[in-house]
Amino acid sequence: MKKLYTIFLLVCFALSVYAETEFTFTSSVDLNQEKDGITVTIAKGNGQTAPSATVDYQTQTPEMRLYVGNTITVSSSQTLTNIQMVFSMASSAKAYTELSASTGTLVSGGASTDKTDLKVDSWTGSATQVVFTLTEPGKQRQIKRILVDGEPIDIQPVEDILPTAQDLDPNYVYAEPTTVAPKDTTLWKKEFAFIDNNILVHCDMGSINPATDTTFAYFNCNAEHTITFTATQPMKGVSIDGYVRKAFNATCDHGTLQFLTDPDFEMEGWPALVILDINNTSVTLTCPKQFRCYGAQFYFQENPDPLFEGIEQTQSTTPAAKMLQNGQLYIIKNGRVYTTSGAEVK
Repeated sequence: MKKLYTIFLLVCFALSVYAETEFTFTSSVDLNQEKDGITVTIAKGNGQTAPSATVDYQTQTPEMRLYVGNTITVSSSQTLTNIQMVFSMASSAKAYTELSASTGTLVSGGASTDKTDLKVDSWTGSATQVVFTLTEPGKQRQIKRILVDGEPIDIQPVEDILPTAQDLDPNYVYAEPTTVAPKDTTLWKKEFAFIDNNILVHCDMGSINPATDTTFAYFNCNAEHTITFTATQPMKGVSIDGYVRKAFNATCDHGTLQFLTDPDFEMEGWPALVILDINNTSVTLTCPKQFRCYGAQFYFQENPDPLFEGIEQTQSTTPAAKMLQNGQLYIIKNGRVYTTSGAEVK
């Protein structure tokens, strides 16, 4: 019995020695950590830029960026045999760098293609210290997590289940007009869809941003992409408040499209874009240039006011703005609309 008890204690001791130890990275304090006799140090190494703890502008979540030459040193009084590191792309403007190890075998989890695309690099060997180094100039990584002596990390991709027209209520009674506002979430450069007041907004590539001290809440459609609005009964027209890039241009598959545009200036308007005579349950905008939508009003009984009749509230960085309607260019100045020849449009 005593022998069995001794064996039980040895097993418990062994389990305690090899229990997993996890390190996460959210602030500059996390550059140097010690847990369970294991130390993790993130340093500048031979690089020109030191690791930085920042906050993602879009999601306002903390992140730890690593640059070429930076090092991750893992050391312990006990022999290290298994280290897993979770990384992601640091920025869409910077490619994902390679990683090397000073000893042992390092297996890459592949190149991350997005901040949410997590990859696991796995190290095995026998050492009391391992130094990992970022190796490729001009490239970066974001480190999320280090796990020592843990079970294999299995990262399951999160699939976005987007709403479709099938999720709309066929018995919904629309107000005149029905308003659609940006969703209270943050999303950056990807496909999105949401339903507000029984109108489905679907964009094949865009962003959603909450309000800040300097910007309105908005959803946007990226350049060279499309955005579709769908209801359960035919829409007559839509009026969109928003912001358009310079030289803005767009087309729609139903109705007559009017929008603000200027070859040299970005523009903001209430509205900035109007579609008349849609007479269909959906309308798709194809946008060679990006535009932001602060909110939209959908009409089911009558058309909204044409853009040139409600232009008094339009803000522009230039005293004379331009509007393209059905291929005809108009000049807007001091709340009045003129043809390019100077004749006022009544």
